[in-house]
Amino acid sequence: MKVNYPLKGNADLKEIKESLKPFGGRCAKIVEGTLEYQVKDENEKAAYEAMKEKGYIS
Repeated sequence: MKVNYPLKGNADLKEIKESLKPFGGRCAKIVEGTLEYQVKDENEKAAYEAMKEKGYIS
């Protein structure tokens, strides 16, 4: 499942990719201030919460 969330500030893409690995996240990229990545359907909510908790997305 491909998801997009507004990026909060400047984030290190390498750190984001490492944070997404436990959730099966891949192909993370930043497009026009938006964080875009693919994640397994069953892990989408957990990955979102983790990204929000780390302050990458709002």
